[in-house]
Amino acid sequence: MNEAKNSSHALDLVTVFEEAGTTAEMEALEIQALLKASGIRVVLGNEASFPNLPWSVQVPKADAARALKVLGEAKKAGPKAAAEAEAAQERSKK
Repeated sequence: MNEAKNSSHALDLVTVFEEAGTTAEMEALEIQALLKASGIRVVLGNEASFPNLPWSVQVPKADAARALKVLGEAKKAGPKAAAEAEAAQERSKK
């Protein structure tokens, strides 16, 4: 019983992205897709279309370091790499 209680903390959610504004929804959805593609479970916050309210992306605490690494690598690679990865994914679906 004690082991199950201790392991539950690894499932506590950690926010890896939070923004408000007109592009926040798009950014949150892109981050969600990127993390899901990397096998990381994601919880999206504020699925309402109010640009003054922040959007957030949360992951289990156990996956937080890996999620931040994935996001850092994607940011470093830039939009060109994202476009190439998306094109490759579309080709593999056909």
